[in-house]
Amino acid sequence: MRSATYAPGFAPRLGLASQPVYATLAQFPAVCFTGALVTDLAYWRTTTFIWETFSVWLLAAGCLVAGFAFVAGLITWFSHRHVRTLPYARLHAGTSAAALALSIVNAFIHSRDGYVAVVPGGLTLSIVVVVLMLLATWFGWPRPYAVAGVTHSTAAGAL
Repeated sequence: MRSATYAPGFAPRLGLASQPVYATLAQFPAVCFTGALVTDLAYWRTTTFIWETFSVWLLAAGCLVAGFAFVAGLITWFSHRHVRTLPYARLHAGTSAAALALSIVNAFIHSRDGYVAVVPGGLTLSIVVVVLMLLATWFGWPRPYAVAGVTHSTAAGAL
């Protein structure tokens, strides 16, 4: 088994209790918003009303937990200086905030009655939110080589 060298304070942590709160909470809205896109597509193709109801519930649950993740992210942002200095931290925060804001707007659009609640506005916003969530995930993906003192070969050995 290889032992990896990590920068001080950046060793991997195992177990649910040692995971950052933001990272734990941010996964739930991503699943809900992706599920809302899938149910929007199902409603668009079938016009069965239950798919629109599923979308509303997924958006509501995703926005609620995304709000908690947003608060946890702000606490992490302001309490840990090294988070603000990461190369893509501002882009991750911006795309995550934009995804949350558009999801709230999307939830209000989905609250309308009939076919226009999903097509075209709700479906378009669902697509945009999923793309923003993918970008936020890419911007926030851990890059051990981006940490000062960790070389690319050290980061490759950690995998």
